[in-house]
Amino acid sequence: MVYTNIFSIFVPNILVMTIIDFYGKFGTRQSCLKHLADLKWGNIYSCPKCKCKDFTKGNTYLDRRCKNCKYNESVTANTIFHGVKFPILKAFLICYRMSTKKGMSTYEIAKEVGITQKTAWIFCAKIRTTMQSSGLHLLGGEVRVDECVIGGKEDKKPGRSLGKKKPVLMMIEVRANNKIGRVYAKRITNYKKATIYPILKSTIKLDAKIVTDEYPTYDKVKETFTNAKQIKSMKGANFLEMHQQIMNIKSALRGIHHKCSDKHLQSYLDQYCFRTNRRSMLKPVVLNLIQKSTTGKIITYKYLKAIAA
Repeated sequence: MVYTNIFSIFVPNILVMTIIDFYGKFGTRQSCLKHLADLKWGNIYSCPKCKCKDFTKGNTYLDRRCKNCKYNESVTANTIFHGVKFPILKAFLICYRMSTKKGMSTYEIAKEVGITQKTAWIFCAKIRTTMQSSGLHLLGGEVRVDECVIGGKEDKKPGRSLGKKKPVLMMIEVRANNKIGRVYAKRITNYKKATIYPILKSTIKLDAKIVTDEYPTYDKVKETFTNAKQIKSMKGANFLEMHQQIMNIKSALRGIHHKCSDKHLQSYLDQYCFRTNRRSMLKPVVLNLIQKSTTGKIITYKYLKAIAA
């Protein structure tokens, strides 16, 4: 009698990847490493040391050794999996959990994969660095712009008052039938033109139809974005799509992480925007995330501390 392992069945390239689908594609260490090798090299190899295009077999059958300088490059080298002290299958599973709709806290991830919470937090922080926007895809069409604050209520600090609350600039595309396009969120230190305008210029196309409320900071936006206009907020009634995204971000932070320090807030915003902006991709988000992890950047703990600082 021949027994078939359900986790060895080929998984098609579908939009939503369930946990069963995930294990079907990445159920073994070998399948994870083979996927990384295909992403890194495919049919093209270039030595990172001398740029030679020819290679031979390395220390393992998936490693590649440069014919010229004899440099051996492992599959995980120059990826976020570089130097990871736990099995690659666990690292892939963490990527899967980070890419799901709501994500998971590092305490839950640590229990599920069998590592310490500190180890889980550090690796999740590495993953979030790959979730940063490339800046290549500017917002276009109708773009709503507003701010929100992250944090609890403060006495005598209403609205846009600065205090312990953390202000965030929100920018979202609103498409036909009030459908949401891409979403970007940036941590800001104040509501001044000198702070907000450079972010708008680097994130939104110049011919976009920017819509803001009547806050004085935005009274000069039309000098750069000719199609911009200001309308009354009507206590948020004219910015329903915007407030929906704000509520989603706050719910994610409260429900999963409970709280977020100021120095790490931007990375959590990047994670939310990464998942939101890829909700309609033609392949599962986790596959896109793993692909972005092989772009040649090594993320060290020292680098994470520098970002936080």
